[in-house]
Amino acid sequence: MRVSLNFGRQILVLVAVLLLIPVALTVFMLRMINESESALVEKQKARLMRVVEQLDASLPTGFDAILAENGATDAMPVREKVAILNKELRGLIEEVKRAYPGVEAGFYSAQLDRIIDGSPPPYAGENFSSRRRRNFLGAMRGQLRSESFGPAEGGVLEIYKPLVRQGKIIGVVWATESLSRFAAQRQAIAYTAYGIITLGTLVGIGGALFVVHRFVENVNQIKLGLRSLRSNLDRPLPPAAGELREITEAVNELAGMVVRAQQYINVTLATIDEGLLVVDLEGRVVVANAAIMRILGLEAECIGKPYPEMLSPDEPFGRLLQEALQTGREVRDIPVVRRCQGQKERQLLASTAVLFSGERQPIGAVLCLQDVTERVKLQREMRRQERLAALGRLVMGVAHEIRNPLTAINCYLQLWQKSNLFPRQPLATMQEEVSRLDALVEKLLYFAKPAEARPVIYRVNHLVRENLRFFEDVVRVSIRTELAPDLPPVLVDPEQMGRVLQNIIYNACQAMPEGGLVTVRTYREPTGENVVIEVEDTGCGIPAENIRDIFEPFFTTKPGGTGLGLALAKEVVEAHGGRIEAESTVGRGTKMRVYLPVFGGESQGGEASPCSG
Repeated sequence: MRVSLNFGRQILVLVAVLLLIPVALTVFMLRMINESESALVEKQKARLMRVVEQLDASLPTGFDAILAENGATDAMPVREKVAILNKELRGLIEEVKRAYPGVEAGFYSAQLDRIIDGSPPPYAGENFSSRRRRNFLGAMRGQLRSESFGPAEGGVLEIYKPLVRQGKIIGVVWATESLSRFAAQRQAIAYTAYGIITLGTLVGIGGALFVVHRFVENVNQIKLGLRSLRSNLDRPLPPAAGELREITEAVNELAGMVVRAQQYINVTLATIDEGLLVVDLEGRVVVANAAIMRILGLEAECIGKPYPEMLSPDEPFGRLLQEALQTGREVRDIPVVRRCQGQKERQLLASTAVLFSGERQPIGAVLCLQDVTERVKLQREMRRQERLAALGRLVMGVAHEIRNPLTAINCYLQLWQKSNLFPRQPLATMQEEVSRLDALVEKLLYFAKPAEARPVIYRVNHLVRENLRFFEDVVRVSIRTELAPDLPPVLVDPEQMGRVLQNIIYNACQAMPEGGLVTVRTYREPTGENVVIEVEDTGCGIPAENIRDIFEPFFTTKPGGTGLGLALAKEVVEAHGGRIEAESTVGRGTKMRVYLPVFGGESQGGEASPCSG
């Protein structure tokens, strides 16, 4: 604790010497100079005030009386009147000047607008500055005015006093004197103050140099330790001598905390399943955990090398990092299929993010790869098990659906065998039943084994417009679209998703046999993860007890329906990674919503394109 107090005292002495003493001396100097100037100016003002009062008292009458005594008329030129006044008042003015050496004094006639200072002809007292005119006018309003102007060494002080005769202001008495005779006194005071400041500054600098010299010696002892610490955090700084011991101890403690934090980070990165590749703004690899090395086949020597040398140009990972670094564009969970020679196929989800400093300045980017191969296999197996379970439910429905038309066909065949007659109506009925069986078998085959999807990058609004063309002229309902602009693309099979959309719209039209309104909307989910296609009708609605079963195979409330349309739609939407939901109010209508995941890759301007990755 004693060392800390010594160090603190020395720093305080240094600050006091360099700042407080010069500041205090400067304030003292300015105050002393200002006070001396103020005192001198006030003294000179009092002197000039005595001058103007003496002039005022020595003028017994007004200007008009003097002119009248000398025979001046109203028609006489102003210049001649001024000459008469200067002649008559010259002795009076000169007497005052002799009593007060260095003072200039005189009168101002408001009627003549001229200065009377006793000057001989041809001076007419008509040339004076706008500054003096302003002061004359101010004094004519009954104000005693004083003004100083110019530099301290050659400035001038002026006094203006109203000249009142018989209760009326007829002019001004003025006096002026140069301030130059006081400059030497002010200069002596200033030199004294500057000398004191210089002495105090020299003392302060001397003390500061002494403290700084000791401080620099201790700092130099630390510099070598910091250089070694930069390359090896496990090598602590040597103990510093004197006051900086606590600083070296704090640096060593901070280095130990950094080492421990780095160890924690390394252990954490090594244990997580996601692969992380961090690069700086120059594209050099800063962090690469074990998972990313395993997924991409990188070596431990990749740290510090440019990422383009590590990543294959045939894969999208380098391009995604480049976009994040150059444009700040981030992506999330882009599906990528990675095929390497001699290795099994891997299903990956790629994401990128820009890294920022505490000041929100970009410092790098991170690539995250999630190996979802086992998850995809598990999802496929779950869908297979679900399909097998659904097939068990299908058997009962198939038996019921096939038995009815076969019974009708069998009855007609027995009738023909007995009567040897072939009526036209039974033949038509048999043809309808056979067609119904064919359609049922086709749907069952699709449900049991859906066609292989061919996903491409597609615009949802384009998909809606393409499939609404079929309904515009063949249905008796009104169709309205509310399509949100600038929706991100999705990854879908346009043919399969088109059949889903047609089935939903067709069901909406069937729910309104007397006509109504079908509204097709598109928008982005508030979370931003999905694009939504919503089909709303104004039909009869679906009872609450049926809403949960409408996606089950063979569930239908329509006469002649198979109950497979929405079941197939649900199968297709889920195969695309989305979901389908229904919301209905009896008597008001139904809303069907299809949620499709946003594709994180590049958009192709609304045109179908091969699926990247």
